[in-house]
Amino acid sequence: MQSMKGTRTGNDLLMEVNACLDKLGLKWDKLAGVPMAGCPNLMGKNVGLLKTMQDKVTEIGPEQKLVFLHCIIHQEELCKSVLKINHVVDVVTKIVNFIRARALNHRQFVALLEENETKHRDIGYHIAVRGLNLDKMLKSVWDLREEIQDFCVKKGNGIPQLSDADWIADLGFAVDVTALMNELNVKLQCKGLFVHEIYNLVKAFRRKLQLLSSQMKDNILTHLPTLKEAASSADHLHRYSSVLEALRGEFSRRFRDFKTVENEMHMIFSPFTCGECT
Repeated sequence: MQSMKGTRTGNDLLMEVNACLDKLGLKWDKLAGVPMAGCPNLMGKNVGLLKTMQDKVTEIGPEQKLVFLHCIIHQEELCKSVLKINHVVDVVTKIVNFIRARALNHRQFVALLEENETKHRDIGYHIAVRGLNLDKMLKSVWDLREEIQDFCVKKGNGIPQLSDADWIADLGFAVDVTALMNELNVKLQCKGLFVHEIYNLVKAFRRKLQLLSSQMKDNILTHLPTLKEAASSADHLHRYSSVLEALRGEFSRRFRDFKTVENEMHMIFSPFTCGECT
């Protein structure tokens, strides 16, 4: 690897890639797949690096077709869009900001928790980078929902959603599903994993989603403890089961290129890394 100076167009990048391959003694006709990010100089359909690399490979072997793989961790994050829990996250963020953004409110809230001898001694901010700590923030609000409502009412800023059974059920579902997503995210970020190992984690997660969706239809919530505590109705469970199926479908759609790699290649010889994940 080496840094670049000057412009970074697709052709500039291709020249650097070609120089690196020559330096390492690697052949273009052995190239099968390329991990990628989403910036224009890579993705441009006419002069982006990926297009120029494919053209280069086609010149050597007309039948050879590259497989382009988008960063797995980013794909996993994008899958969250089908959960449709923004109405939960927005309210939770508002609650946390109300308590933490003002020093007096924060001190008084911590004092209330200490007075009530609760297990939690504070409520943390949500770090809005790739969804990190979202599950922990949701779980904190879930565990402290009664104390939060009492505190907000005393402050003249009651949160109506905390008294809404439907919203509470959605919060319980959001806590469990974001915890599952975060668990997968942590596994995907382990160093030294090969692409087939990472894809196996994704496949295992899809199977888990299928199992949870099936169990939910039968009111089995063993692996979704927060949702079980929320005492959700049959209508809620039916809707959440559909959401899990949609999430599983989104994982299948976004990772179909990796399935292509799995079908076409028997072995991957180099660890899969992406500059955006470091």
